Amino acid sequence: MVDTLFIVKKIAGELLGPLSIGLFIAAAGFVALYIGRIKAAKTLLPLAFVWIALLSYAPVSDLLLKPLERQYPALIETPVNVDYILVLGSGHNSDKALPITSQVTTTALTRLSEGIRHYNRLADVKLVVSGYGGQDPYNHASMQKKAARALGVESDDIIMLETPKDTYEEAVAMKKMAGEKPFILVTSASHMPRAFKIFKAQGLNPIAAPTGYQVRGESEWLQMPNGRSLRGSDLAFHEYLGLAWEWVKQ
Repeated sequence: MVDTLFIVKKIAGELLGPLSIGLFIAAAGFVALYIGRIKAAKTLLPLAFVWIALLSYAPVSDLLLKPLERQYPALIETPVNVDYILVLGSGHNSDKALPITSQVTTTALTRLSEGIRHYNRLADVKLVVSGYGGQDPYNHASMQKKAARALGVESDDIIMLETPKDTYEEAVAMKKMAGEKPFILVTSASHMPRAFKIFKAQGLNPIAAPTGYQVRGESEWLQMPNGRSLRGSDLAFHEYLGLAWEWVKQ
């Protein structure tokens, strides 16, 4: 049941992304054109174009992302009263022809770097990395451990959570380890509002350490629509849908 729900959430997340919605509208427009519904086609096809163009435009993407990314301030100074730094999982593709820093995604490496930044400022602290394998033969936690080792973290200071598939399962696993003790929670800035909500719901006491900001400085109004901005809109859609799901579950 849990695995089925996980798969359903993944599929829904893909289908409800901004590009997918735009393509569905366009497909509906072409179908309307094919069956002779010219008036409907004249509405749907321009709508698909405007939808994708707007969500690929930096000011629109930034408008969606900024409320998520700035909800929790960056953790500039490292707190001293923690035993754990938890770096939430992201993704990877194992390929022995590449260095480990290229086998984990940019998001994963950014999160790990922020965790290591705090790790280097503390004594007697454990760096916790998380994530299952998916379709890859190696789980994400082990890949992040390899990357952390390559970046100078002692092996004995790394704890792996090898089975969590999502943020909820990471919170459950961390509850068994940290209990009510405060710990540093590292994840992408856009993901932090949802992650923090999930962890607090489990009775945990995370200290937010957001990273991987997509919105920096002022929006570039003269910039053409581009893939990077569409990716930002996709991140925002994903997180707003996730927050809505958490609200429904309450």
